[in-house]
Amino acid sequence: MYIFNYDFVFSNQWRYRLARHILFWIAFILFCTVIYSYMPVIPEGVSYWKIVLMAFTNAIIFTFNHIALSYSIIYWLIPSYLLKGKYIHLAIGLCLCILGSGFFSFFLSSYIVNGYLAILGWPTHRFPLSIGLMAGLRGGITIAGFAAAIKLSKYWYLKQSAFQQVEKEKLTAELQLLKAQLHPHFLFNTLNNLYALTLTKSDYAPEVVVKLSGLLRYMLYDCNVAEVSLEKEIQIIQNYVELEQMRYGEHVDVSLNFTGDITGKMIAPLLLMPFLENAFKHGVSEQIDQAWISLDLSVDKNQMRLKLINSKSEENQVSSYTGGIGLQNVKKRMELIYPKQYDLKIVEQDEIFVVILNLELQNDITKQTENSQQYKTIQTQWA
Repeated sequence: MYIFNYDFVFSNQWRYRLARHILFWIAFILFCTVIYSYMPVIPEGVSYWKIVLMAFTNAIIFTFNHIALSYSIIYWLIPSYLLKGKYIHLAIGLCLCILGSGFFSFFLSSYIVNGYLAILGWPTHRFPLSIGLMAGLRGGITIAGFAAAIKLSKYWYLKQSAFQQVEKEKLTAELQLLKAQLHPHFLFNTLNNLYALTLTKSDYAPEVVVKLSGLLRYMLYDCNVAEVSLEKEIQIIQNYVELEQMRYGEHVDVSLNFTGDITGKMIAPLLLMPFLENAFKHGVSEQIDQAWISLDLSVDKNQMRLKLINSKSEENQVSSYTGGIGLQNVKKRMELIYPKQYDLKIVEQDEIFVVILNLELQNDITKQTENSQQYKTIQTQWA
């Protein structure tokens, strides 16, 4: 319905604001009419509708006073003092407004309302200043407090929405930066492999170019979403390993083992690749003797477990393995994309490095499509 849509409640356009205020004060006048027209005993000779008319007129008369008090609070005291932390000024201004409203309400009751009752032939009542003041304060504070509560609730909601938007933009910017660092880093390592093969005039160079073009196509197009299928990610891992094996030849022995049902499982693109990159860069390339890498990836329902072990030379320290851009980025990406959904351990032993990753995956393709739309700015193409 129109009165319940977002623009009606939060828009600053004059037609929405005017409609909101008119609806609010109409509801207040009707409420006061019902309250003022309630009489346990109806005077003899006076119809009920005459009482309702009197109550309606009184509600309109006092509404002008309540409007002045309410708008003084929500458009002067709240923005000028409350939101700026000037609480002493707020207290003084609030006391002055409430007292002023109370005295004006007493004036309306004593002269305007009593004059109207005298015209109708009804008995008039002149209350002492203290009683009239308390009656005016009660009604004014009630309606002004309700109006202020609505104003502050809207302010809190908009502030929370703005804060969430800032956090989302911060998340977007950070993920964009991480992805912008990841892709060049990945490409740089692969081009180094191709350069090494061209120097030796290897027959594998043309095949490397073909596989490299496939990797680039994956990065530029398939990675343009929040998550990709685990099957594609595994295929890219296999292609990358083949490229590295062309480079190192018999110098490295690689074992890849994939178990479990990976159909329909989704994962952030290139999330696992940095682990392999570091295994080759800091494990294989720095070893003179035979090097080896063992990767086991298993999926049980929505739980994925990755165990990657690679040999290392005795001189190689863990700082060189864990300090690269690739691993730093993948850790940050997991913190942002999979908060409290992963467990990552990197263990150094005498002759090996061990990486163990437990990650909770999603398998609802429809949900991932919705997430891709929600985070389409996060996974934008790197420049």
